[in-house]
This record gives sequence, C-alpha cells and structure tokens, in this order.
Amino acid sequence: MSRRILITGASVAGNTVAYWLGRAGFDVTVVERTPAFRDGGQNIDVRGVGREVLRRMELEQVALEQGTGEEGTAWVEKDGRVAAQFLTADTAADGPTAEMEILRGDLARLLYEPARERATFRFGDSVARVEQDGDGATVTFASGAVERYDAVVIAEGVGSKTRSLVFPGENEPRWMDLTIAYFTIPRRPDDDHLWRWYNAPGGRSVSLRPDRHGTARAMLSVQQRPGGEQDWDVERQKAFLRYRFADAGWQSDRVLAGMATTDDFYFDVLRQVRMPRWSKGHIVLTGDAAWCATPIAGYGTTLAITGAYVLAQELIRSTDVPAAFAAYEMAMRPMVEDAQGVPRIAPRLANPHSRLGIRLLHGALSVASRPAVRGVAGRLFGGRSKDVDLSRYDTPASERIPALSGALSPTGLPPLLALGAVGVVLGASALVGRRNAPDPSHPGIRGWYRRLDKPGYTPPDAVFGAVWPVLETGLAAGGYRLLRQPSGSARNAAVGLWLLNTAMVGGWTQLFFREKRLGASAAASGAMVVTGAAYVATAAKVDRLAAVAAVPFVTWLGFATLLAERIWRDNPEKGR
Repeated sequence: MSRRILITGASVAGNTVAYWLGRAGFDVTVVERTPAFRDGGQNIDVRGVGREVLRRMELEQVALEQGTGEEGTAWVEKDGRVAAQFLTADTAADGPTAEMEILRGDLARLLYEPARERATFRFGDSVARVEQDGDGATVTFASGAVERYDAVVIAEGVGSKTRSLVFPGENEPRWMDLTIAYFTIPRRPDDDHLWRWYNAPGGRSVSLRPDRHGTARAMLSVQQRPGGEQDWDVERQKAFLRYRFADAGWQSDRVLAGMATTDDFYFDVLRQVRMPRWSKGHIVLTGDAAWCATPIAGYGTTLAITGAYVLAQELIRSTDVPAAFAAYEMAMRPMVEDAQGVPRIAPRLANPHSRLGIRLLHGALSVASRPAVRGVAGRLFGGRSKDVDLSRYDTPASERIPALSGALSPTGLPPLLALGAVGVVLGASALVGRRNAPDPSHPGIRGWYRRLDKPGYTPPDAVFGAVWPVLETGLAAGGYRLLRQPSGSARNAAVGLWLLNTAMVGGWTQLFFREKRLGASAAASGAMVVTGAAYVATAAKVDRLAAVAAVPFVTWLGFATLLAERIWRDNPEKGR
C-alpha cells in the first residue's frame, strides 16, 4: 500500500517534492490556500546543484529557454551613466546575473505541470489543526475535512502559518536590516536587458530588471532596522515608499508611478528563518518555511529545489519516516548554514547612506568588474563548497555503503607550506611598503608627506608604525587558517580575496607615497574597504576565526579612507 503524503504549499519546493514522490508511487496531496495556482513573482535564479536537480527532471533546458533575457547587472549613476557592470557573457553562470534567470511564477509553473500529473492539488484550502501519533498525522483542514497521512511536508513561505501550528515559538528569526518592495511596471522603449541598480543616499536603492512578458520588474529597498513594517496594510506600505523615495532621483518617479497601479505589489522586511529542528515526528519543514536565507544570500531558489529533492529521495529510500527526516536534515544543514552565513553588514555595504559611500561602492565594483579580478567576483556568486553531493542518490539505498561519521575530508596545504606561502605573500607586500615608506631613508617622500595639510585626527607616525604590524599579523593568521582548509569554492574565493587585499596594500603605498596620486589613492582605499569586507564575509563561511582576525584590518581601512579622502580635498596642488 502506498504511503499517503500531504504537502502544504504549491510553489517551488512543494511542487518539487510532489513530483518526485508522485513519480515514486506515493499517494500525494498538495494543499494551497490561494484559490488558484499563482503565476506571479519576481526574478529568481537557479545555480549549481539546483540546476542538477532540474536536469534530473528534464527541465533545465526549458527553464533556460523561459528565462528573463537578463544579460548582466549594471550599477548606474543618477544620470543613468554606468559606473560598473558584470555581463553574463563574461561571468558565465556565476555572476550577479546567473545564466538561469527566470521569474518565480514561470519556474513554479514548470514544476507544477509535471507534478499535477502525479499528485492531487487542492486549492483554496489550508491546514487548521494537526494531531500526530507514532504512525502518522491526522489533519483537519479549514474546509472542515479531516484526513489521515503518513507524513506532512510544510513547504510554505517565510511566514508559514502551518509551521507556527506545529512548531510554536521555535523560529528565532535573524533580521537583516533591509526592507524591500517588488512589483511589476510597464516597460519603456529605452529599457534594455540589463539589471540596472541605482543607489541613492540614505541607504536607498532602485532597480529595474527585464522579463519576457513585455513588462519590467521593479524593486525599492531601504536599509534600516525593522520596525514592524511587514505588518502594515498595503496602502501604508506604499505611502512609506512614496515618502522615502520622493527625492531619490534616476527613475524613482517612474517606479513610484508604476507602484500606484501595479497588481502584484509585494513588501517584506527581510529576515532569515532559524529553526533548531526541521521535523517533529511525521511532520517536516522544507524551503523557506525551514530556512529562508533571504534574497541577500542569492541562493534561496537553489536551496528550495535541492532541499525538496533531498527530502523526497530520503522518503523514497526509507520506510521509517522520522529516520528519513533526520537523514534529510543531516544532508541539508551544512548547505543551509553556509548560505545563511551572510553578515548583517552586507545590506549596509550594498546600500550606502552617504554620497561618499556610494562613490566608494561604485569604485570597488568597477575594480571587481575588470577581467583580472572578475574571476574572484564570479566565484562569490557561484556554487558553494557545502552543496549537497547528489551522487549519493544515484545508488539504490540497499547498495549504499554507510558513511563513516569520522571520515576525513581532503585537507588543505600542509602547515609548513601554508606558513611559507603566507610569508612570501606578506613579505612581498612589506617590501613594496618599505620601498615607499616616508622614513629617513626616503627623504623625498618624507619631506613631501610632512608638507601635506592633514586633518587634526591624523595619528602620529609612531601609531602607524605600531598598527600595521598588528593588522598584518591578523592577515597572516587568517591566511594561514584558510590555506589549511580543504579546497572548495568558498575557501578558494576567500584565499583569492586575501591575496587581493594583501596586494592592494602595497599598491596603495605606491599610489600615495611614490606617485603622489592623492585622488587615486583615496579611491583605492575605498575599494579596499569593500574588498576587505567581502574577504571577511567569505572567510566567515570557511573559518570564523580567520574572518575575525581580519575585522581590525577592515575597520582601520575605513578610518584610512576618511583620512585619505580629506587629505586629497585639502591638498589639490600637492597631488595629482
């Protein structure tokens, strides 16, 4: 007798679970509270292991064909000029714009069509009560129907009501200090195929993205602490956005006008779902209901598809439902925690509050978009080292060799080799710095530096001499720890950023002291703040101590940027 499964939620994760379980012969019912299938939604992307799941469903190619047509991402100035851009043709599948960019509704529809051939869908209903025992769960629906299931899969959104019924008070959300609104507006003849992103002072951003339906997808975001805005009614939310973006510039007037008549307005205050467990007896969470990582992570849809597939495969392979749920959680936890490791400072860095901050962001992005650096930037958006290995589901469960809990993963560099690499990198940087140092052995540089007009908060030379050894020690410790970690996309990206930041220190001394280019050195210093913060964020996914060791370095860079920018403004005739 086939097992009866109830899935709540008919979106990406729910439809994926329904497809695989239905294909395996399970008796599957999907309940969705909306009266009909929802086709709406904004741009999402699928990367890495998520695309492998679509490939196994024979949906990868059609998903690519139904993509939005987005050709890259461009950060623009108030007048529309491009400050920096990443084109998909240059970054392949791993840039800010993925190769597979598709609307949420279009992807959900692709998954729904084959799923409904294998499962029963019940729209306009929801779960009102769940009671379970050792053999299954009895579900009472809002419609009054009562039915018995062997397992219940909750595949709803970040604010899942069914999750609150079964796991009351267990979610400890992590607020990301970013409020976002998405909606569709009319397309104009001058719209192109780039995702255009505009930053305005006050932590505000406006972006426009293409779609394949003859419209444009708009986004307004404000970087601020949460204040319960997600609970306001729609009219109050729109009034809030009209007030905040009234003087933002670029195409904000057009976007606000479109917001007034749109029929798919979505507003949310971003928060991650943090659940200590994903299952209770015969009930399990998946997708955003289990782990919402927020759009900041850039991996939400990939997690939803992958988690749904892993959950289905574990249920197919085991007659013990709680054991299958435990295996699913063990497989998915590392991938989810990796994706959720976005630092809370990330929205602040991406949405600067001052014009100087916007200039520094654009400068850093311009540097990152250059061919020599672009590979590192691409890896930040690509697959993760902790992605689930789907090959374990290629072998029937009866033929699998149980994994050894103490099995060793490939290690990084041996200790002596890692120390040697750190010594060579930091030694080279120190030699360049020494070559450009304003000390008695370089009288020309020393005299020029003394004659500069400096602000009152400039530390004496002795402080600089004491601070840099401390900062370099932190970089050395972090680099050593990263080099000792197993190779993987996250670890390799962190090492690449470590090398980039170390090289930029020497490059900055060349620009400031030897070439006396005060403007260029101020821009370079600002770029180092962004790349340094990116290094901390990436290193945190691999080795938290390595990331912590670099925090003083990034903090000092922030101070140095303010100092360099002030010196540049106060000495227009003494630096090029």
